[in-house]
Amino acid sequence: MLDILSATVPIFLVVGLGFVTTRLGMFERSDMSVLARYVVKLALPVLIFVNVAGRSLGEILNPTYLLAYAVAAMVMVALGLAWAAARGVRGSVRAATIAFAMSGTNNGFVGFPTFLIVIPAFAGLAVGMDMLVDNTLIIPVALALFEAVSGAATSWARRLRDIVVRVVTHPMVIAIILALLMDPLGITLPPMIDRSVNLVAQSSSAVALFSIGGMLVGLRLRGQLADLAVAVGGKLLVMPAVMLGLVLALPLLGLPDLPPELKVAAVLTGALPSMSIVAAVAEQHGDGEFGAASMMLSTAVSFLTMTGWLLAMAGFGWL
Repeated sequence: MLDILSATVPIFLVVGLGFVTTRLGMFERSDMSVLARYVVKLALPVLIFVNVAGRSLGEILNPTYLLAYAVAAMVMVALGLAWAAARGVRGSVRAATIAFAMSGTNNGFVGFPTFLIVIPAFAGLAVGMDMLVDNTLIIPVALALFEAVSGAATSWARRLRDIVVRVVTHPMVIAIILALLMDPLGITLPPMIDRSVNLVAQSSSAVALFSIGGMLVGLRLRGQLADLAVAVGGKLLVMPAVMLGLVLALPLLGLPDLPPELKVAAVLTGALPSMSIVAAVAEQHGDGEFGAASMMLSTAVSFLTMTGWLLAMAGFGWL
């Protein structure tokens, strides 16, 4: 138990520091968007580059891991839409927001710092694969749902083109490609550049967690409690359970078994809070308050649920 808490408590102490300093006025909540942009556009891609460099394409494209995450995410989309239908809001923006909140995972701001503490040698590999699924499946499906309910008339050809452009130009995907090219091309970074790259990489975790804490300031949960409970509970409890089932079942169907560290990464990926862009996308379609509330509440509650999942995986002997 102490080992598990030693992994999770530092993460949420930094989140708490971001919350307290922003709440006391040392930082503005709007400052967090600048810190978040630094993490997503620079520090996290550099960290992925450092961790993936030297690995083979076969390692970064593990079929069992990728399929488990992809299937689990689509299961959560289906469950979110089913809940919306039961609530009588099928085909609404709220249905799309719930589905996105239940399936989109905050791999960058919470996932990577967590992996660096729990499974440091596999952190870059796991988040690299997570980002591939995020950018090629989960985000496109979410955007398609929002377009469908808002009546957008964009052609499928244009949507596909936009998806391809977004994927190949994403800083994290570029980082993965560059890292994979290093070994085959025999490229090594000069010592001074290598140290500089590592300095930037090491800054990502603390800045990401601090910015999440600052974003929690001003969180409001007025009304919508049933939808919030389903969105947050589905993300933090149901999705990791689905991931656990897939991690155990897929090898029985002939796919390669995962090493214990990647099993931990897969279940933790499901247990992470909702993706940070849920609020921004929902805001564009008029449901920003619910999107922000679900994302922030899942972040706050995930301290307890992730600790529980880590204890469960320790029981499996994976940690």
